[in-house]
Formats: sequence, structure tokens, C-alpha cells
Amino acid sequence: MSTLIAKSGPQIFTVYQNDLSEIQDLINAEGWDSHVKAVCHIQASIYDNAQIAVMHFDSCYKKVAEVVADDLNDVFEVGNIGPEDRITRFARMHSISVGDIIEDESGNRWMVAGVGFIPLTQAFKEAA
Repeated sequence: MSTLIAKSGPQIFTVYQNDLSEIQDLINAEGWDSHVKAVCHIQASIYDNAQIAVMHFDSCYKKVAEVVADDLNDVFEVGNIGPEDRITRFARMHSISVGDIIEDESGNRWMVAGVGFIPLTQAFKEAA
């Protein structure tokens, strides 16, 4: 079974994103290393550092949406170009991009990487 398809047919995927809006002024004043959320964002989105995303998931990421899709590639496409009726938003959401975390209905998680997706499920189990 491909890591891109957890089961056949559409399912609901949860999208988690690192929201920096509450610390923008701090980042602008003191730099990207001034807060763990900013460091997590840089490490995940620029360096594909999945370990830091796992270590700081609870403090850095929040559930922003659910997307009806067939697989991870479909989640990425819907999260970027729609259709909008396949997205249920719970918070402010930017387009799905590197560093975001996607979870399937079985609880398996992947981080969007520069190319493809990095499986995180085992890392989350080991961190628990």
C-alpha cells in the first residue's frame, strides 16, 4: 500500500499548520530565533526537519481544516486550488505548503516536504 493512500476512496484528512500571527511583532523585533513557534516553522518549512515538528507539535501546530480527498496529493491540490466545498475551515488557513502536517482518518500523519511527504506516524509513537 502506498503511503499516499491510507484507504481507497475519499476520506477526511485533518490539516495542521503553524500559525505565527500572534508572534509576528516579536519575530520582526527580535528575529526568527526569538520563539519556539518561529524556530519550528523555519526548521519544518525550509529544512524539512520533521523531528522538530514532532517534538513541538502540541505547542506549534493547530488544527485549521478538514479536507475531503482521496490521498495526500489530492489534499495538497485541494488545499491550494480547491474546490473550496471540499474544505471545512476551523481557523485561519494558508494554502497547504511545506511544513504543514496532514492526518488521515486512522491517525497517520505526514509532513508536507519540499518534494512529497515525510511519514511522521512512527516518530509520534516514539515521542509518546
